[in-house]
Amino acid sequence: MSKKSQKVKSGYFEKAERGETWSGIPVKKVYTPKDVRDIEYAQQVGDPGHFPYTRGIYEDMYRGRLWSRRQITGCSTPQLTNERLQYLISQGESAINVICDQPTQIQIDSDHPWAEGSVGRAGVPICTMHDVWTIMDGIRLDETSTMLTAHSPLTLPSYLLLADHQGVPYSELRVSGVVTPPTVSAPVCLYGGRLHADQQGIAWSEVGSDKDRDAMASMQQKRMKEWADKLEFIIRNCDKMYPANFNGYIIRETGVGAVEEVAWEFARAFESFEMLTQRGLDINQIAPKVSFTFSAMIDILEEAAKFRAARRVWARNLKEKFSATDTPALQMKFHVNTAGVMMERQQPIINIIRAAYGALAAVLGGTQSLQVAGYDEAIAIPTEEAATIALRTQQILAYETGIAATADPLGGSYYIESLTEKLDEEMQRSIDTIESMGGLTAAVINGYIDREMEKAWLKVQQELENKERIIVGVNEFTIPEEEDVDVEAYHHQVDFDLVHRYIDDLKEFKRTRPKAKVKKALEDLRHAVETGDPEILRFEMECCKADCTTGEVAGAKRMGVGLPYDIMGVLEYPFG
Repeated sequence: MSKKSQKVKSGYFEKAERGETWSGIPVKKVYTPKDVRDIEYAQQVGDPGHFPYTRGIYEDMYRGRLWSRRQITGCSTPQLTNERLQYLISQGESAINVICDQPTQIQIDSDHPWAEGSVGRAGVPICTMHDVWTIMDGIRLDETSTMLTAHSPLTLPSYLLLADHQGVPYSELRVSGVVTPPTVSAPVCLYGGRLHADQQGIAWSEVGSDKDRDAMASMQQKRMKEWADKLEFIIRNCDKMYPANFNGYIIRETGVGAVEEVAWEFARAFESFEMLTQRGLDINQIAPKVSFTFSAMIDILEEAAKFRAARRVWARNLKEKFSATDTPALQMKFHVNTAGVMMERQQPIINIIRAAYGALAAVLGGTQSLQVAGYDEAIAIPTEEAATIALRTQQILAYETGIAATADPLGGSYYIESLTEKLDEEMQRSIDTIESMGGLTAAVINGYIDREMEKAWLKVQQELENKERIIVGVNEFTIPEEEDVDVEAYHHQVDFDLVHRYIDDLKEFKRTRPKAKVKKALEDLRHAVETGDPEILRFEMECCKADCTTGEVAGAKRMGVGLPYDIMGVLEYPFG
C-alpha cells in the first residue's frame, strides 16, 4: 500500500478522541434528559431578560439591537489611527475601539529612552490631549460608542474636553473602559510582572519585597479613592457611560481556562465593590457602570456556555452578596475579543476560520459587543485587508447566518445546559476559594494565582507536545515554511519614518509650550493627589489644557503617593 493510500485510510477511520473541553472539563459521549433533570428552569435558567439572565439580559436580544461591531484599532500614529477608524466606519463598523502602544500603556512618553523601538508597534501612542483629538477627528462623540483600551491618564479628561469642544453633553457620551479598576497588586502578578508593575506605579526593584507590599497597600487606598471619586462624577453626569471595565481577556491569554477567566475577574470586581460600598456608595449605582471584556476561544460550545454561566453567577452574587435589587445592576454586560492567543503565525490565512468560530461562540453566548481578531495578528498590526475581513465576518454573522433571529438559540440543549451548570459550579467554587484567602489581592500576594497560571501553561504545553490538543498547522497538518502562503502582513511593517517624525514633533511640542503653565498644572495635580482631593479628574483636565503629557501627568501622580517621578529611574522631574 502506498504512503498516500495509507494516509487516506487512516484519515477515513479517524475519530474524535478528546474527551474534555479546551479548559479540561470532562465531556460525556452523549447527553440526555437525565443530565438536566435536576435543573430548575425558572430558578437556574429563566427566560431571556429575566433573572438569573442565563439566556441573555434582554427579552428580545438581537431582535431588539444587534451587538456592537467594534474592531480594535491602534496604528503607529494618531493620524493613521484616525484614517483606519474612518475607513472602518465607512465599511459598516457600528462602534469603535482604540488601543494604545506599550509605552502609553505603562504611562511613559514616546520620547522616553525606554520607549525606543516600541512606539506605535502594538497600538497608537497617546502623549498629549491633541493625540486623542486627532484620533477622534471628524467623529461625533454623541453618535459613536467608543471603547478606550488606552491606559493613559489623559484619555478620559481629553475625551471630556473634546465633548466640550463639540458641544456634546456628558450625558450623551457612550464610552466604556475609561477608568481602570484599581486593584493594585493583582495586575503585577496576573498580567506579567514588569509591564504592569510599571503601569501601576510600583518600582520593579521593589516587586515582591515588604516595601513593595506597603507601597501597594498605600497606593490601593489612594487609587481606590480616586476611582470612587471618578465613578461618582460619572454616575452624576454620564448616564450612558460604562467607565469601569474588568478585563478577563488578558487573564485567558495567560493559558488558564474559561472558569478562571471569569471567576478571577469577578473576584476582582467583588473586592472593589466591598471597598466602594464600605465607602457608602450604593451597589445599585455602581454595578450598572461596570462592564467586562472576555475572550472567545475556539471551543464553540464551551465558550457559549461560559457566557451563559457568567451571567448567572454575576446576577446571583450581586443579589446575595451585595443585596443588589435593580435590574441594571444584576445584568452583566460584556465585550468579547476573539482570542489573540489562538492566532498562529504558521499558515496565517486559516486564522480567518479560527476568528470566525470564536465570533460565532460570542454571539451564541449573547455578547453585547464584539471585536474579531485580524488573521495576521500574530505577525503585525492588522493590515486594512485583515481588518476588513474581520469586520465582514461580523456582518456575515449578523445578516446571513440566522443566529441573531432568536434569543439564546442553544438554550435547552442537554449538553449546553449541563455544561452551563458545571461551569457555574466551578466558577463559584473558584470565587469562594479566592474570597476564603481574603480576596484577589491576598490570592496574588500568597502566590496562588501564579501557581494556577503555571499549572495551566504546563498542561497546555504537554497537550500540544503529546498531540492531545491539535492545532492545525502547528503540531499537525503542517507544511514546509517555504510553501507557506505569502501574506501581506509579512511585508507590513511599522513606518518608522512616521514614528520618528511623531517623536520629533513631540520633542518640539515640549520645547515650545509655555513651561510655567505646564509646571503649575502638574504641581496642582500632585498636591491634589497628596491631599486626596475628590476632583482629581478636574485637575487632569487642567493638565490636558496646559499641554502636559502622559508621562508627566503619570509622574506627578506617582510623586503624589510618594513614589519616584519616573518608574524606570531614568528621568528626573523636569520642573524642579
